[in-house]
Amino acid sequence: MKRLVTLATLILVCTTAALAQDDYKKYEFFGGYSALRIDNLAGDTSSPAIDDVLGEKQTLRGFNLAAGYNFHKYFGAKFDYSLHLREDNFTRPLGSGTIDSTLQNFLGGIQVKNNSEDGPTFKPFGHALFGVAVQKLDVDSPQLPALFGISDFHTNETSFAMAFGGGLDIKLNNRFDLRLVQIDWNIINRGDQQTGIVLVPTPLQTVGTPFVIPGTRQDNLRLGIGIVIH
Repeated sequence: MKRLVTLATLILVCTTAALAQDDYKKYEFFGGYSALRIDNLAGDTSSPAIDDVLGEKQTLRGFNLAAGYNFHKYFGAKFDYSLHLREDNFTRPLGSGTIDSTLQNFLGGIQVKNNSEDGPTFKPFGHALFGVAVQKLDVDSPQLPALFGISDFHTNETSFAMAFGGGLDIKLNNRFDLRLVQIDWNIINRGDQQTGIVLVPTPLQTVGTPFVIPGTRQDNLRLGIGIVIH
């Protein structure tokens, strides 16, 4: 009888230990502020006037949302969405105008993180995400033909995108974490973009043809903070 009690106790302890290994949070939601340092079109257009107006790298600001399902104590599937915006004014000798930039990322992939119910206070994480980026760039000016030698400058491009990075969450209680920092290397493989008609010839394009901006790879840096809900 004692042997049966001992065996039953041993089985109960082992079963409890096995179940404890599966005691992790299944769902995770994140929302917060985000800034994106983008590698813009400047230098790719074959037009010195456009390159000068667009400038070099710019910072777009917006938000980042993410939802995840954890299928393991340390691994989960993740969907990530971010929207970043910026509006600028420019003035040149021949006229002035505005530049509106919009970039959206629709990404999904795998996240690595300690998802235990009784996990540590400080929870670093990493993820690899893949999907598409939708970029819009609108340059408006009444003097656009005189400024840039083209009839129109509105681009709308959907491109393959990736994000590799991670960050650090701090446990506030059993339901909420503070995402102290998230840093992502956001790669976008942008294709050729066509906008307007060439009115003034360039070294690469003749009058009457579409103004084409060659495709290239963008290397962007995304930073974020926010709240995680389990």
